[in-house]
Order: sequence, then structure tokens, then C-alpha cells
Amino acid sequence: MAALPALFGLLMAVVVTGQNLDITPREAVRRVGDDLTVLCKVPYPIDACRMTVGTMSYRLIPNNQDEEIVYAGQGLQHGECGAHIKHIKEEWNGNITCTLPPQTGQIEVTGTMRLLVARAPGNPQLLSPPQSTFREGDGFMAQCIVPNGRPAAKITWYLDEVQLLAGIHQPIITSEPGSDLMTISQNVSRTLAPEDNGQKLVCRAEHEALDAPREAARQLVVHYPPKRLESGPLTIFGLKLGAEGRLNVTVRANPAPSTEWTIGDLVLIPPRSNEDGSVTALEPLHLGSGFYNVTLVLARVAKEDVERTYYLRVTNDLGREEFALRLSTMDEPAARKAKSSYLIIDVYGVELDTGAIVGIVIAVLILLIAIVLVVFAKATGRWFFAGSRGRDHTKSSGESTPAGDVLLESGTLPSRTSDTESAAGQRSRLSALSARVRAALPRGRDRVQATEPIPEVEDKAVAEEKKGVVYAELALGEQNPDKPPPPSTEYAEIVYTDQPAQIKETKE
Repeated sequence: MAALPALFGLLMAVVVTGQNLDITPREAVRRVGDDLTVLCKVPYPIDACRMTVGTMSYRLIPNNQDEEIVYAGQGLQHGECGAHIKHIKEEWNGNITCTLPPQTGQIEVTGTMRLLVARAPGNPQLLSPPQSTFREGDGFMAQCIVPNGRPAAKITWYLDEVQLLAGIHQPIITSEPGSDLMTISQNVSRTLAPEDNGQKLVCRAEHEALDAPREAARQLVVHYPPKRLESGPLTIFGLKLGAEGRLNVTVRANPAPSTEWTIGDLVLIPPRSNEDGSVTALEPLHLGSGFYNVTLVLARVAKEDVERTYYLRVTNDLGREEFALRLSTMDEPAARKAKSSYLIIDVYGVELDTGAIVGIVIAVLILLIAIVLVVFAKATGRWFFAGSRGRDHTKSSGESTPAGDVLLESGTLPSRTSDTESAAGQRSRLSALSARVRAALPRGRDRVQATEPIPEVEDKAVAEEKKGVVYAELALGEQNPDKPPPPSTEYAEIVYTDQPAQIKETKE
């Protein structure tokens, strides 16, 4: 029966531990000698503040600030129990626990945080295949191990100064039984390319206890056959007739290549010249990183040199590459100097890149759209052609009287036109009206006859109104009863205008 109260007390302690307790930070990494502040807080006043660091328990008093571990916080009445550790020690690695007893009652609240006292790891170790050289396309795998760190170190891979992101495997962290020191290992794998030749693979370890990163590295040596930098036939520009000419070709190879020049029936293997010394083949010059400059020197460029083709063969243990070269006395086009990997089209010797081609296409489309819009506006009389179409319609229009008389307005043109232009305009309108009248009458022997003249009206106002107006009557000829009417009828546009009463009476 005595075990029941003990079990009940243990259960209560488990329930109360951490209840309504806020502890910050919950985990921290510090180097030996660093400082640390841990704060535990509850929402009610507390009676005391106890802190367990390592194997020692400290009762912290707000007014005592002379010890190695002192109180930190706004006071017990605010429910804060904090500890400021001035200098971290190696043996304090582990848990730090705070205990907060209430002012009334016997139930204490406790909280725990994790302190990692940083310990520097051992030097990184780089494990890789034992062979000293590789070939293009070979698979390569290496492993970096950084042992015995607290906490585990961080591994970063580099190829020279460029960080590797592809081919990085997940790190693995292990520790010895009974030890809090951790060892981290990580693998990297990649397919070797010519660009990897001569570069340094670096495993870099970083840790809180290190003042600077530590590295382990190995040099990569990749062999590959000769490779050309440009495809197709090559043209050497800028040569001058009568002057020395140099044919330079840059290739990439590892190991170092051997070269052979062929000019017609002449074959030259560097370093060698022809019999008269007019043509000399030089040894390939290593430019670094597997690049070589292969040069053929012409003592004096002649016209026949420009007309022939030169052949170059570059070989090493892994393969060969052949080149065909032509000479030109013209300057190198600017587009060739700036040639890159984007699309380039050669049009009559002028190279156009993607931007120029797109610009030309857009300009042609804009021009076609403008032409279509102008033709559409002209045909429909819209936009800037609307005014001229209205004027043409007015010039070709006529008027008729209610009695069937055809009126032709020959009013005075605006003052900005001359008298000559006015007369020409009147003749034009008369011709247009005559054509429309002929089209409106029946075909055959019918004719248009003028009616009797309109009597003059002495009324001044009427005379002023009719000034500049010409009247004509249309009289249809006698219809032939034996002849049927035409199968179709043509119409003329007749515009009626109201006339003063006196004119109507006079006509009657």
C-alpha cells in the first residue's frame, strides 16, 4: 500500500513537469568560453529559482551577480527564472534544468534545454579511386569523412571555386557507443567531362568550433581525344597579299596532340619547313587547361595561296580530328568575332544572329500591316480618306425640281480656290450629270429634249436664290407600242428641292 502514494506522486510530477512553462532557448551550441542566457517563465509569481547546470544545482538570487552563474530576468514576482552563464565549460555539455516552486503549494514546475558545447572535429578525409588518370565519360565517386565533432560538421563540395550541387548524396551521421561525438560522411558522384580535367575536387568542412574551414582535395586528370572549337570548314581572315600569313587553329586535347599539315602534295609535321622555307609548321603551343594553338606560317601570301585549301590533322592516343582551312584577304565579319551558341544564319556572307532575324521579320510584318490598312481606308473612305470621299460625292451629285427638272449646282467654290479651278469644277460636274442622265433614259430612239425655258422672275430675292443654278427638264420621247420596253430599267438619282411659290405660279 505504501507504493501507491509514491506512484501517485510520480504521476503528478510527470503531469506538472513543463506545465505552462516557457523555456528559451530549447537548444544551443556554444564554444568553450562563450556565454549563454537561459530563461524559464510561468504566468504566476514563484518563490525561488533553481538551475541545474552539468552536475551542479544553483539557487539563483536576483541581487547576487558575482557568481559564475547569476540570475537573469525581471524578477520572481513576474514568474521568471533565468540563468546567465558567463563562461561555458566543456563539462557542462548536456541538459540544463530550471525548477520553479510556486509561492503557495508544494508542486514545482521544471523545464529542460539542451546545451551542446562545441568540440572541433578531426581533419576531413577524402576517399576516391586510386588511379591517377581517368577518361572522358568515366564515372567518378568520392567520399568525404569528418570525424568526432560535437555537433556534426557540415560538408560542402567544390570543383575549384565552384560549388557542386549535382551528384551530392545525403550525408550520414554516426557516433560511437557511449560517446556524444559525431562523425559525418558524404559521397559525390559525377560523369567526367573534358572540362573537369585539371580541376581540383574539394571537400570543405565547417564547424562552430573551427575558426576557419578545413579542406581535403585531389586533382582530376581526364584524358580525351582532340576536339575542335568550331564546326565545319575554317576561314582565316585578314591576310594580305605579299605579307607574312599565319594560320592559327585552337584545339583541345589531353594528352598533348601531334599535328600534320597537308598543302597540295606537301606534308609537314612540326617542327618542319618546306625546301625553300616559304611554309613552316610550328609545334603546338599549350595555352593551359588542355587548349593548344596549332600554327602554320606562310613567309609570303600569294594569290594561289588564297585559292587553295589547307588540311590539318590533330591526333593523340585517344583519337584524331581533321580540319579544312581557306584563306581570305577580307577582314573578319563582326558577327563571326562575337559568335556564340545561339542561332546564326549566313546570308550572302553576312551572318545574322537570332535578334537581327527577329527584328527583320517584325519590320516586314509592320510594313505589310500598314499597306493593308492604307488600302482598306482608301477603299472604304475611312479615317484620313473620309473627307476627300465626301467632297467627291458632293461634286458628282445633282438636284432636280419637283416637276422633274434636273438641277445642277454650280455654286461658287471656297475663296481659297481660284476662278479657273471653279470653272473647271463646274465643267466636271456638268459632264458627270450628263453621263448619269444618259444612263437613266430608255435605250433606242428615245432622246432627252429640253423643255421650254423657265420664265424669268423679277423678284430679286428669288433671282438671288437661283443664282448659279441651272435648270433642265427631261422629256421622254414617244414610246413605240409595237416595241416592248427594255428588259431592264436603269435609274438615276434625283434630288428634289423646294421652290418658292412664285416660281411654281410662273411655270404654270
